[in-house]
Amino acid sequence: MTRAWNKADAALVTSFFFFLLSLYLHLHYPSVIWTDGMLMVSEAALVGGVADWFAVTALFRRPLGFPYHTAILPRRRDSFIKAIVVMVQKEFFSRRKIFRHIEKIHLFPMLQDYLRKEETEARMTGTVLHFIRAAFLRKKNKKAIAYLSERLKNILLREDPSELMRRFDMLSHTNEWDQKALVRISRLLAQEVAADETRQSIRDELARLEHEKIGDGFLSRLLEVTNTVNLDEGAELIQRHTCHVLSELGRAHSPLQENAIALLHDCLRDLRQDSELLRLARDLQERLACELPIEETLARLFQGLRNHFQMDLKREVDPIAEHMPVFYTHLQSILHVEYQHMLFLIEERSELQKIITKVLYDLLARSALHAQTLVGVIVGNVLSRLTDEELNHLVYDKVEQDLLWIRVNGSLVGGCIGLLIFVGMNLLA
Repeated sequence: MTRAWNKADAALVTSFFFFLLSLYLHLHYPSVIWTDGMLMVSEAALVGGVADWFAVTALFRRPLGFPYHTAILPRRRDSFIKAIVVMVQKEFFSRRKIFRHIEKIHLFPMLQDYLRKEETEARMTGTVLHFIRAAFLRKKNKKAIAYLSERLKNILLREDPSELMRRFDMLSHTNEWDQKALVRISRLLAQEVAADETRQSIRDELARLEHEKIGDGFLSRLLEVTNTVNLDEGAELIQRHTCHVLSELGRAHSPLQENAIALLHDCLRDLRQDSELLRLARDLQERLACELPIEETLARLFQGLRNHFQMDLKREVDPIAEHMPVFYTHLQSILHVEYQHMLFLIEERSELQKIITKVLYDLLARSALHAQTLVGVIVGNVLSRLTDEELNHLVYDKVEQDLLWIRVNGSLVGGCIGLLIFVGMNLLA
């Protein structure tokens, strides 16, 4: 595990050479006291250095092949890895430290700064538009179709017939639908009345009335001979007068037209109070809600939209902007307004700020706690894949200098103890 000729090895080799020198001097000068002291100090330093070398080496491998209670780290690798995992989880990523660091983070101002950015708004609204496009591209929209169908049926059944008639009356007056309808009707009727067939029909009707009133007697023949009653002139006069009345009815804001419109609205108001008519309208609503093929129509609509959208996507064209530009622009404006409204609520409502802050801190704390377990799993997996030699190097490289100084201190402490023993023995002798 140790690199060649480090300071601990140098101290051990120095102790060994010092021991050899002391032994040589002791053998040649046995009667000299200082040679005994040198030998005892060198022996103690050598023993201390060898003992600490054995102890440090035994942590990682078997020194000199000694099998008993050596290579502790490889033999106890599972316990070591488990201890490291627990230490990382409980000490480095403890709940107390996680919450303490989270509390120092000002999340809400960071959220406000993020939401105020134009690219954030564009990204969020783009996500909403993406989900809308994806909804049209889904093959199966049964839930959406069923929901929309049910909503349409409920809207149809929820409307009050009397209220519908009132709104129709109001809209027809506001948008001048009543006036436009009278103009078109008067024009059509004027065309029909001005026809020769109509004049002949009027003459025939006058002749029939004359025959009913006067009969075929003397008076009738007298009127016919004297030409007192000219049916052709009467029919033409009636036709001309009727065309004039219809022309007045079709002329904008004429008295006749105003009276006709007022009469029409009076009739609509009377109809709104007719219980029989309202009951028939309600029955019609229920029958339409039950019998109209709303779901089938929506399914065909979604299928057609999906086909068009798929073709547009192949051309790399936004299908909503391509086929529904007005809807797309309106939708973008709605999303922009709603986004700005959301920012206003977030910045102005203190209770909403408290709720958002609490949710953010709770979410971050939960994520951090899940990360605590995840970090432990990652550390355990990484350490488990290491070989014994790699694990030894991983640990030894982090504490190498301390272990080398332990070995150096072993030689130094051993030499000092040997010196103290030698001095004590000579003082007590």
